[in-house]
Formats: sequence, structure tokens, C-alpha cells
Amino acid sequence: MIGPVTNVAAGLIGGATISFGYLINYLKETGADFRLINTQQIPTGLGRMLNPFYVIFKVMIYALWSDVIFLNSSRGGTKYLVPLLYFFSKIFNTKFVFRPFGGDIKDYTAQYNPWQKWIFKNTVLKADIFFLQTKELMEYYANSNANTIQFSTSRRKPIDNLLRGDRPYNRRFVYLGFINQAKGIDHLLAAAKELGDDYTVHIYGPIKEERYHAIFKAHPAIYQGVLNKEKVLSTLRFYDVLVLPTHYRGEGYPGAIIEAYSLGLPVISTRWKAIPEIVQDRTTGLLIDPESTEQLVSAMKNFDKNNYQEYSEQAINYFENHFDVNLVTERALTEIKGLVG
Repeated sequence: MIGPVTNVAAGLIGGATISFGYLINYLKETGADFRLINTQQIPTGLGRMLNPFYVIFKVMIYALWSDVIFLNSSRGGTKYLVPLLYFFSKIFNTKFVFRPFGGDIKDYTAQYNPWQKWIFKNTVLKADIFFLQTKELMEYYANSNANTIQFSTSRRKPIDNLLRGDRPYNRRFVYLGFINQAKGIDHLLAAAKELGDDYTVHIYGPIKEERYHAIFKAHPAIYQGVLNKEKVLSTLRFYDVLVLPTHYRGEGYPGAIIEAYSLGLPVISTRWKAIPEIVQDRTTGLLIDPESTEQLVSAMKNFDKNNYQEYSEQAINYFENHFDVNLVTERALTEIKGLVG
């Protein structure tokens, strides 16, 4: 099992590390026989350049007794690690499985030069299983002759005392994720200003663009800092609606949406990439156009005490039927076990 391990001190707390963490925890809980290789063993500084060599060294040791090499990675792994690990899988006669995080693999690989595209076609697309996060990607690679299987973002079902129950709607909105322009933060701040004190708008997440430090100093009541993953659900439960006005190029199935659903929070997000696949407009939430403050304000005003409970119930039902980590992970592992009988 090869992938990024969460490291709060080094800022490695994004959706990819969280998703990989859930997968590893599930393997531990079910008694699976595996070895873990951290692609971010050296998380900061110039030493990060040594991470690929660390991965290769560990694979050469573990592959001697392994049946499957399973890489979970983002764009860097697609370009550099996949070709090497695919080659090792042939040497050691193991199966090779690749799971790219996010929803933009078709976009960044389109920028490859001809030689890189040839390597992609003859390694990634020839993996024994090529897991993809979204239906959009499944359709894109449908005619590639690759063995594509959908592996959605998933989260653990919350314990009962974290669920909303019948708590009333109080106009409390929350954003959870990286803080940068592409996530629609400027539009959310503008919406909060227009809505005024009758609405609570809080933003959580690591700041990725320097200018937001100054902006949040001027609006100290909005920015609430960074949440450890252990505190995400216990914090989200005190809000009514998750807001994610994103137009980020790497968006797939954002984990924050899945976490919100698990608690019964409906979602306001954008008609962007694969997000309409998981936000059912006027059922589990509302969809708006990217970069539209006007539509964002209108969507936030749409929720009220009369319609909120139905939205909340639809959100939690959708989670239980599609994004429970036990269901999603077991389906994926069943496919892997099928490779080795």
C-alpha cells in the first residue's frame, strides 16, 4: 500500500491523505495482510526530493512477498512513480493497481509531451486495475481498453451522538478546505458581507495564498483556523449547511461534501467538474454557477425552517447509500482480491 500519510505538523492534511488514511484504517480493522509505504516520508525541505527513492527502495523489499502493488497518488505519482512501479510489478510478477486522487487526471495528462503520453498509455492504462474517482473520468476512459473501476471518496459513518437529530435551522454556514482563490473564498466573503449579521459564516482550513492572512485579520470572526481530522465531524455538527463555491482545477468528489452529508448537512456548491454528480440540486443541496456571488447569496437565502429538514434527511440518506467507507472500500478490495483469486 503506497500513498501519502497525514502529517499535521507538515501541513499534509488534505483530502488525499485523509482518503488514504481511511483506506489504511479499514485494512487494519479487517485484518488485511499489507505493508505501508509513505510517499511523503520526508514531508518538508529539500529532503522531499528523496521520497521517490525511499518508495522505490521499500517496494523492492516488500514486493518479494507481495501479490499486489497498490499506488495511491496525485499528479506527481502519475508521471514518475507509475512507470517505475508498473515495471517492478512485471519483474516481481505482482499485480499493479493505481488510484489517482482528484478529478483532473485527464486534464494534466493532456499536457504531457508525446513520449510521456506513450508511457502513460503503456503503464497507467495497462494497470491491472485503474481506479477512478468520478463518473466523468469513467466515461472519459471508457474506450481506452483500461480496466477502470470507480472508487469514490468515502467517509466513516458518524457515531450517533454527532448526528443533527431534530436541531432547528439557525442560518449557520461553514466552509471547510484549502483557502485559496480557486476555492471561491472571495465570493463567500462577499456573500457573508451582503447577508449581514443574521447569518453565521465560518471558514476553516489551511491558508494557501498569503493575501488571505491580511483579509482574515480584518474579519476575525469568519476565519476559525485549521481543523484536525479528528475534530472535523464534531465541529461540522454545529452548522446547518456546507458551502463550497469552488472552481479548483483538481476537484473530484470533495471529502468535505461527503463529511457534511454524513451529518445531515446539505451542501451549496458549483456546477463544476464532477460536483453535480454528488450534489443533487434541490435534493441534497443547491448548485450554483462558479464565481457568482449573486447566485451564492440567493442559494444561502433559499434555506429556511420550512424546507431545511427535508434537505437534511436527503443528505444523510444519500451518504448512507453511496459514500459509507465500509461499502465503498469493500467493493474496491473485492475487485483487488479478484485479481489474485
